[in-house]
Amino acid sequence: MVPLLQVKNIKTYYGNICVLKGITLEVHQGEIVCLIGSNGAGKTTTLKSITGLLHPQEGSITFGGEDITFLEPHHIVEKGISMVPEGRHVFSKLTTLENLEMGAYSRKDISAIQQDIEDVFKLFPRLKERSKQSAGTLSGGEQQMLAIARALMAKPKLLLLDEPSMGLAPILLESIFENVKEINAQGTTVLLVEQNTKLALAIANRGYVLQTGSVSLSGTTKDLRSSEMVQKTYLGIA
Repeated sequence: MVPLLQVKNIKTYYGNICVLKGITLEVHQGEIVCLIGSNGAGKTTTLKSITGLLHPQEGSITFGGEDITFLEPHHIVEKGISMVPEGRHVFSKLTTLENLEMGAYSRKDISAIQQDIEDVFKLFPRLKERSKQSAGTLSGGEQQMLAIARALMAKPKLLLLDEPSMGLAPILLESIFENVKEINAQGTTVLLVEQNTKLALAIANRGYVLQTGSVSLSGTTKDLRSSEMVQKTYLGIA
């Protein structure tokens, strides 16, 4: 089976510094795949390379069998990849509803947008209650819901999530990750970057461990949970 997303031996630089040193990974239709690793391992750089915010100097990225390595970000969104960035980055002066409408900017099926807004309100009922409220006045958890909902408005085939648990109170974590599982169950493939390894491995099908710009380990989440290295380094199990 041809992967939905295939990243093959990419090397991405910041200036003269090689941050990704030959990353190879794949994501198949319908999966949740996680990338785990410490700060500076290259997780966010991998997502930026996939979405065209950075272009690798070597290697290739294909999506649905099409080479997207050097496409610009707006063209990659049009192909069906949406990203929820680390730190949420909602449009703070716009209302919740206006943020959702901004998420659909690349779509041409205008008549279907309103129904999709209603669908994301069903997934995130709190956003409906806050629909006329400025996004900058929402709580951190509500802003994370809005960032995910806004990305969904582009109707992605693949949703990239960068540290969705960051800055959230523990009581909200389970809710957000339940939302991610529901999004996946409704047909959207997910690539998840997450420092909370326990949460990531609980919802993903497979995972990759990144260390200093390279994949050091990969496999099913069951395999990763049983890895001594993952247990010691990322799960705190002595």
